[in-house]
Amino acid sequence: MYIEKIHIENFKGYKEYDLVLNEKVNILVGDNESKKSTIVEALNLVLTGHLDNQFLTEERLNPFLFNQEEIKKYLELIKDGKNIDPPAIRIELFFPENSTLPEDYEGHENHTTQKHKGLCYEISFNESLRDSYDEMLTSNRDLIDSIPLEYYKIRLTLFSGNEILRTQVPIKSLLIDATSNNINVSNSIIAKIIKNDLETEDKLKAKRFFRSIKDTYKDNEIHELISKKIVNDETTASIDPSSRNSWDSHLSVYFKEIPFEYAGKGRQSMMKTDVALSSNKAGEAKVILLEEPENHLSHSNLLHLLSEVEKNLKHKQVIITSHSSFVANKLGLPNLKLLSENANSINFTDLDESTENFFKKLPGYDTLRILLCEKAILVEGDADELVIQRAYIDRYNVLPIMHKIEVISVNNTYNRFAEIAIGLNKKVAIVIDVDCSKEKKEENNIRLQKESDNLIKVFLEENDKPEKIADDKFNHNTLEPLLYKYNGLDKLNKVLDTNYKNAEEILLHMRGNKTDCALKIFESPEKIVFPKYITDAIDFVS
Repeated sequence: MYIEKIHIENFKGYKEYDLVLNEKVNILVGDNESKKSTIVEALNLVLTGHLDNQFLTEERLNPFLFNQEEIKKYLELIKDGKNIDPPAIRIELFFPENSTLPEDYEGHENHTTQKHKGLCYEISFNESLRDSYDEMLTSNRDLIDSIPLEYYKIRLTLFSGNEILRTQVPIKSLLIDATSNNINVSNSIIAKIIKNDLETEDKLKAKRFFRSIKDTYKDNEIHELISKKIVNDETTASIDPSSRNSWDSHLSVYFKEIPFEYAGKGRQSMMKTDVALSSNKAGEAKVILLEEPENHLSHSNLLHLLSEVEKNLKHKQVIITSHSSFVANKLGLPNLKLLSENANSINFTDLDESTENFFKKLPGYDTLRILLCEKAILVEGDADELVIQRAYIDRYNVLPIMHKIEVISVNNTYNRFAEIAIGLNKKVAIVIDVDCSKEKKEENNIRLQKESDNLIKVFLEENDKPEKIADDKFNHNTLEPLLYKYNGLDKLNKVLDTNYKNAEEILLHMRGNKTDCALKIFESPEKIVFPKYITDAIDFVS
């Protein structure tokens, strides 16, 4: 059993949104305004009824749960004298047609009006309060300046239209949010372990133990000292064993003798996630919702956590939000769901298997940069990246990232990144400064343009004439000789703060100190002429 699709109406930033989910792993990525967490909140709300760690009731509703555009439209119509119902939140979960669910899960009561299997969570106008609502519109219309939450009800229904109890939801789920506020998290971890993982007999033993502490306290001199301070002789101070909080709230998690609350953020995140994944509830859950697992974690700890995720969640559906290329690469780029502010998700299921395996085995590549930018320039190394950044600044007086153009060093993995870019409908310039014949360039361009509808193009200098310097052959297609060709010895000596006498000396210096020289070029106040293949690439993405 898994969730095939989620449909959202008027919940927070979503006016209307559909997301088709993979049966196993789903990695939600996107900019900060792409509302990744809202999808996780919506899923958790339908499956558990909880929002922000509390069960959502009519009394806890607030106007910020609703889409603000819809609220504004409603208030404007009310002011204009229209009698309309306030906007409703609707979240639908679709299950596979071949799932073995009872018949009443199937029906037409969903936004498609077609027959499907699923659940609907709705926060909508309470029809039983119609008379009161109409009277309010008649007598106090001019005073209405916010959505009237007192007229709402919450319903959980099947697509047949029948209401069901929360305990009847067919899919158990678990939300793991390492980013949440850590106040009282230590007590929460203990409470969850006691509730979900201790056997009944073990719970009874714990309660008996804490009751014995109460009896010990009554015989202790501290009890007498405190009780004497109470004015009423018939009143004493003691430990209350009647409620759960009287014992498990006094237990705290320690790591190397340091209380949980005082441990580092990374350690807290690891502990919360480890406890959640190893709990009985995680074992029962079929859907795991994981918010930003990379939060506060070092590279090695993140690798450990992802290994645990892969090991523990093989037979579950996982929905993960992330800003980390490492997470995306390690768990598989075809599992990505790229979310954007104004469009549905983009999938990457057509990636070549070799490309998926490449990034999974070498997850350090920053693949999300090309996913999240509007346009990109791919270069071989740091020196090329710095020089192109400077060339762009000279043209537009800002860094390319200010125009949402990423310059990414990909270390000769152009084709891998180009494959990711294909289908994203964005321009990508591939800048190559190594030896490559004009015929080879044209061959690459024909292949790439055919696959990408002319959105991806290769740029390199078309001069194949080598120049012999000392015992080496220096190819004019590489960056340093081209900078020399366009600027000359005197200009480069000024830029690099050197005093070389000829081309041989300065080119050998630049070749041996590529990044340092590129940094000086980037920072130099001198006017620099850049090779044509670099300016052409900038023109292509501008």
